[in-house]
Amino acid sequence: MVVSSSDGTDGTDPGREPPLWRELIGGARDRFKHRWEIAKLARTGGWPLLGAALGVQVIAGVLPAAFVVATAETIAAVPAAVSAGTDSPQWLELRTSLIIAAVLFFGAQLLLPVQAFVGDLLRRRIDYRSRDRLMAASFAGGGVAVLEDAELLEQTSDAFTMTRVALWTPGAACAGLIALVSRYTQVVLMAGLVAVVFAWWAGVGLLVAGLTIRFGYRLGLSAFGQAFGALAAARRKAEYYRGLMAQPTAAKEVRIYGLLPWLQESYRDAATDSTRPLWRARRRIFYGPYVLYTLVSFVALALVLAGAARASATTALGIGAFMVVTQAALSAIRIGGFIAEADVQTEYGMLAHHALRKFERLTASAAETLPAPGSDEGQDPVREIRFEKVSFRYRPGGAAILEDLDLTIAVGASTAIVGLNGAGKTTLVKLLARLYEPTSGRILADGVDIRTYSVASWQRRVAAIFQDFVHFELPVRENVGFGAVELLDDRVAADVKIWEALRRAGAEDFVAALPGGLDTPLSRQYTGGTDLSGGQWQRVAIARALLAVEVGARILVLDEPTANLDVRAEVDFFDRFLDLTEGLTSLVISHRFSTVRRADRIVVLEHGRVLEQGTHAELLSRGGRYAQLFELQAARYADADPTVPDERIGV
Repeated sequence: MVVSSSDGTDGTDPGREPPLWRELIGGARDRFKHRWEIAKLARTGGWPLLGAALGVQVIAGVLPAAFVVATAETIAAVPAAVSAGTDSPQWLELRTSLIIAAVLFFGAQLLLPVQAFVGDLLRRRIDYRSRDRLMAASFAGGGVAVLEDAELLEQTSDAFTMTRVALWTPGAACAGLIALVSRYTQVVLMAGLVAVVFAWWAGVGLLVAGLTIRFGYRLGLSAFGQAFGALAAARRKAEYYRGLMAQPTAAKEVRIYGLLPWLQESYRDAATDSTRPLWRARRRIFYGPYVLYTLVSFVALALVLAGAARASATTALGIGAFMVVTQAALSAIRIGGFIAEADVQTEYGMLAHHALRKFERLTASAAETLPAPGSDEGQDPVREIRFEKVSFRYRPGGAAILEDLDLTIAVGASTAIVGLNGAGKTTLVKLLARLYEPTSGRILADGVDIRTYSVASWQRRVAAIFQDFVHFELPVRENVGFGAVELLDDRVAADVKIWEALRRAGAEDFVAALPGGLDTPLSRQYTGGTDLSGGQWQRVAIARALLAVEVGARILVLDEPTANLDVRAEVDFFDRFLDLTEGLTSLVISHRFSTVRRADRIVVLEHGRVLEQGTHAELLSRGGRYAQLFELQAARYADADPTVPDERIGV
């Protein structure tokens, strides 16, 4: 699939910066929509926890306002208490007010860790569910095409990277949004106090002062977040270069070829490309507009304080009321600054959630193109699997990898696929396993389009060993047991079948010799772990596929199954292969004719089509492409030592 490129939500040229005020104000509807989505997402943390979080935030917003009232009353009571003496009712009233103020102050401080704890718990719960959604979307449809689409990855890479940064997750956005409840509760109460003890216009002025600078700052942060999101592709490139400098898999070649200086320079250039536009955006979005927001807030605040001072000077406003106004003004204006527990979390967490939702939509759209599963998906093919006029392109408009391919694979027989590099051999296997869907044409199982099977149901019928099979950095038990992951719940029963699969794959002896046997991690990066040779890894992968066959897979796909075995080991493996796969439909891709000559049927692919097919003897007698390549390889083997590995030609 291809995701159409986007140059912005407003259709402007991506190479030109939009006018500042349009950038700040024009996206108000989208910003409200995103915040509303985050507010709805907060429900996934559970109503009891969400209610507790909101309750704690409301209390945290009320306590500072109550503290302002208590301290104002304390200060107002000082003159009368001092005049009346320590034994007077006025002194007792002063002491009571002081105690209440102290309790409110310490209560607000003690509530801070409670706010952080409840918010973090809510974040974790929401993020667990968000990660589940991300994984579910990744497997929507069962294919891998959507995960390899370059434009999709550039648009949604933040969904993957931000979920790994605690402050930039959807859950963090929810927790940050809820944390603002205490701040807004506080500023509204402060404005209300000023309106009650002084004048209504002063309360309104205080709201204007606090909220103007607050909304201005948030608008700037939101616009900056959009600029950050637009640079996802550049960040992805920089992260790749940085990963190459730290990954063990690349460490050998980086050192041997002296690539470190080149990587450092490439990373520096990519990192600069991903940050320099942000520097310009920061200056353009924050500095100039922020001066205007601050000026408006300063004027409103100055009018409130000047009016309160004048009223106090004429005794129209008592000292206690004056203290309420000044403290409330200072508290309210603080909302305009950076709020550590909310601002970054909400902005970048919303970007992550937006990217997650986009990823879900795109993968769901790809899955919707598949037919609904039919009633016969529980039946295994018993006669044939047929490719009928199958064409495939990895991208629309790209080169055809397969074109009008017709091929019949007999059920219960071994079929070998050979051809030059790029002929489409591995792509054919991926289509059979439904990792991709044909661009056109059909794949039929006994005349039934396999797309009418659910993807999961069909894929459980396929056991595959690909050229780039996964080396799981896990114990041997999991590396083999993943062929039938449902067996791992019963360790004793699973171990019996795992050892049998290892024996059949010729891996029993070296696994038994490992320090921990099946419990040995297959990576030196873990305590007690070890690594395997290429041939040993190949046998572990073969054992994994054989275990899948043991629990019901009926199609065994071997894509270069003996690529890391020497010639003698390869012959030994394939001699046993026919016995191991008796009654199975096996599809073998190989460059070595010592392997494919034993297949029931050999198919030669060229330019995405079947060039010729038949048994080894039939193809040799025709003197065609297969015969030419076989004779070329046979000539090379004539003088070769059979113990020397990897005597192959690129066919």
